[in-house]
Amino acid sequence: MQQQIGDNIPGKRPAGAKRGRAVGRQGLAQRLFSRPRWGIAVIAILIGVVALIGTMGARPKVSPSVAAESTDMAPEVGKLAPTFSLATPEGAPVSLASLRGQVVLVNFWATWCPPCRAEMPAIEAAYERYGGQGFAVVAVTANEQPADVTDFFNSRGLSFPALLDDGRVHAAYRASGLPSSFFIDRQGVVRAVYRGAMSDAVITSEVERLLSE
Repeated sequence: MQQQIGDNIPGKRPAGAKRGRAVGRQGLAQRLFSRPRWGIAVIAILIGVVALIGTMGARPKVSPSVAAESTDMAPEVGKLAPTFSLATPEGAPVSLASLRGQVVLVNFWATWCPPCRAEMPAIEAAYERYGGQGFAVVAVTANEQPADVTDFFNSRGLSFPALLDDGRVHAAYRASGLPSSFFIDRQGVVRAVYRGAMSDAVITSEVERLLSE
């Protein structure tokens, strides 16, 4: 009987073993490095979706502005002013509709806002100067205690009405920055919007322009 020699020698590997392993490693490398690039695109899309979801609940906070800037980009300019009815700290109701036929300054402010405090004397001066000529002012503040608002007005000798808002009127006027001021003509149309503290010259110019129409 003839014995096959070579393949059965102890400790010796089959002839095709090394070639098979080499081919296996080469195939693995090809699969790894030739993997479609769409996987990277999918990962990038998922990251973008997560970032979008994270920002969906974010809303801009009401924050004080330092300098006044007139803008015609506000959506309310040239349109009827959103109507509202609010109460003073003493509980007296005041509606924007009741002021139709006058030039009205709707000023959004807060007791804690430095630029708001800075412009109040100029607003009061304009109110005293033009109040008898058909100029009205309403100062709308959100989520403040009536006593704090009353103390603020009394300590500064402000005579125009302060109105208490729960935030809905601020939202209707998109008053995200404080102070925000809206000049409304006799027909109830918003004619100018200022974000930030106004100077006496700015207030005087706007009031005189609208009163002359």
